[in-house]
Amino acid sequence: MRTSLLVRGFIVLALLWGIIYGLIIGAYALILYFGYQEAALGTLLFTWIPVLIALGIVFLQFLISPWLLDLSFGWMHKLTWIQPDQLPPHLAKFVAEQSQIHGISIKKIGMIHDQMPQALTYGRFKKSARIVLSDGTLNLLTPEEQKGVVAHEIGHIAHMDFLFMTIASAVPMILYVFYIFSRGFVRTMAISSRGSRDSRGVAAMMAAAVVAMVISYVFYFISQFLVLFLSRVREYYADRFSGENTNNPKSLSTALVKIAYGMVKSQSAYAIQMNDKKTDKRERTTYYRRNGFVNATRSLNIFDIKAANSLVMTAYAQTAEVTAEAVVKAAAWDLESPWAGFIELQSTHPLAAKRLLALDDLAVELKQPKTFPTLGTDQIKESLWNEFFVDLFLMYFVPALTIILPGGVGLVTYFYYPQYMWYAIGGGLAISGLLWLWRLRIRYPKLDQDLPLINIMGAVTDVSDDGYAEASPFRGKPILLEGTIIGRGSPGYYFSEDVVLQDPSGIVVLDYNPAFGFMRFFTAIFRVEKMIGTKVKAVGWYRRGPRPTVMIKRILRKDGSTFGSNRDFFSKIFIGLLFLAALICIFYGIGLF
Repeated sequence: MRTSLLVRGFIVLALLWGIIYGLIIGAYALILYFGYQEAALGTLLFTWIPVLIALGIVFLQFLISPWLLDLSFGWMHKLTWIQPDQLPPHLAKFVAEQSQIHGISIKKIGMIHDQMPQALTYGRFKKSARIVLSDGTLNLLTPEEQKGVVAHEIGHIAHMDFLFMTIASAVPMILYVFYIFSRGFVRTMAISSRGSRDSRGVAAMMAAAVVAMVISYVFYFISQFLVLFLSRVREYYADRFSGENTNNPKSLSTALVKIAYGMVKSQSAYAIQMNDKKTDKRERTTYYRRNGFVNATRSLNIFDIKAANSLVMTAYAQTAEVTAEAVVKAAAWDLESPWAGFIELQSTHPLAAKRLLALDDLAVELKQPKTFPTLGTDQIKESLWNEFFVDLFLMYFVPALTIILPGGVGLVTYFYYPQYMWYAIGGGLAISGLLWLWRLRIRYPKLDQDLPLINIMGAVTDVSDDGYAEASPFRGKPILLEGTIIGRGSPGYYFSEDVVLQDPSGIVVLDYNPAFGFMRFFTAIFRVEKMIGTKVKAVGWYRRGPRPTVMIKRILRKDGSTFGSNRDFFSKIFIGLLFLAALICIFYGIGLF
C-alpha cells in the first residue's frame, strides 16, 4: 500500500510537469510545422517568460508563507505558542521520539484556545515545521487519539509535503500565467502586425499563441483537479505514517470519527457544573482540576479562570468510546451519496469514510483487528441519485435559466411574433419564479412550530427513507437541537461567524448565513463571543457534506434573546420580484394592444 501511494504521487507530479513540457515543446513544434525557424526560436524564448514569473511567485510564497501564517494565527486566532516539551507528557515524549527517528525539528507548537477540534502543520522543510492544535483536540480526544492526530501531522513533515505540494501547485500557476501571456501576446501581435512585411512569421507566432492560450486555459483547470488528487494521496500517506508509527491505526480512526462526524459525548455532570454561572469561580476551578484537565493542559494555560464565561470545558470526553454501529451509519453518506464523490473531487482531503477503510486495511497488514469491520456495507436503502440530479439542477441551472429563459423566449418571439414579445418575456419570468419557488422549498423546507427535538447524532446516523441521509450541501432537512455553544466554527478565528453546538451526543457546526454578507463581520466581532458558553435551542436546516452542518434560522438563548439569519426570506423577496416583473411585462403587452 505504501509503495502504491508513493507511485501514485510521483506519477501525478510527473504528469503535471509533463503538461508544462508538452505545452512549451508543442508551441515550438507548431511554428516549425509552418516552416518558420526564426519565429520558432523566438516563441521558445517567449514561453519561458511566464514559466519563470510563475516559479518566482511560487518560490516567494514558499519562503514567506510560514512567516505570514505565524502572523495570521497570532493576530486573528486565539493562539499561544509553546515549546514541544510543554505539551502533555505523553505527547511531548511522542513528538521528541518521532523527531529523532525521522530527523525532523518542530520548533514550536501553536495552541488555539477553542473547543472545536483542529490540527494542522505548516513550514518549509523538516527543520522548520510548526504544528497547531486546538484545546478541543486535547479535551475531546483520548491520549491515544491525540497521538494519532499528531502523528498524522508529523507524517506531513517527514514526507516533506510542504515542498512536494509547492512543486505540484506551481503547475496551475504557470499555466494560468501562460494563458495571460498568450492572450496578451495575441493582442499585441494583432496590433503590431498591421503593415508588417514578415506576415508569414507573424502568422505562425500568432497561431502558436492562440493554440497555447486555449490549451493552457483548459489544462489550468485539469491541473487544479490533479493537484487536489495529489493532496488526497498525501493525506492517505500521512494517515499510514500515523498508523505505522503509533502501531495503532485505531487511534487515528476514532479521532477522525470524532472530528469529522462530531461523535463526541460529554460528561453531563461536568458540563452542568462548568456551565452554571451561579457557581463560584473558585469552585469551578476545583471541579475543573478534579476532572483531569490539569495533567493534559496545565502547561498550556488553556483554562483562564478570568475568562470562565468564554471558555467552557463541556467537551471533556477522554473516556468516551464511539460505537462501531453508529460510525458505520454516520459514514454511509460518504460511501453511498452521489454528492460525496462530487465533493471529494474538489477537496484537498479524502472523505473520512474512505480514510477509515484505508486505516482498517493497514490494521489488517499489522495483524490487528479492524476498527469498523462492517464499514462499507449498504446502509441507506433508498437510492439518492434522484435527489442528487434535482439538487444539481436547482443549484446550478436554475440561476442561469433565470437570465436565459426570459431573454431567450423574448428574442425568439421578437423575430417571429413581435406582438407577443412582452407576453413571452412575462411567461419566462413567471416560469423562472416557479423554478425558484421549487428551489426554495428544497433548500429551505418549512420549519413547523412543533418540530421534534433531536440530538445531533440522531441526525448524523439516520439512514431511514426520507430521513436526514437525504440532506446534501444544497438540500436542507428541518431540525431542532438543544445544547451549549462551545466555540467558533473556525477554531479561534476572530472573524468566524459560525459557532459549534454540543449536546450530550456530539458536536455540530451551526452555519450563520445572513441575507446580506456584511452582517457576517458584525456577527463575528460583536455577537459570537457572547454566545460561547451559553445553552441554546437552534432551529434550522441540517445539511450534509464531508462534515455535517446546520444552517441557522433561529437560535433561542435561555434569557429569551434570539439570534437568526434570513437567507430564506431574501429568496422569498427575489421570487416575489420575479412574479411582479412577470405581471408588469404581461400587462404592458396588453396595453400595447
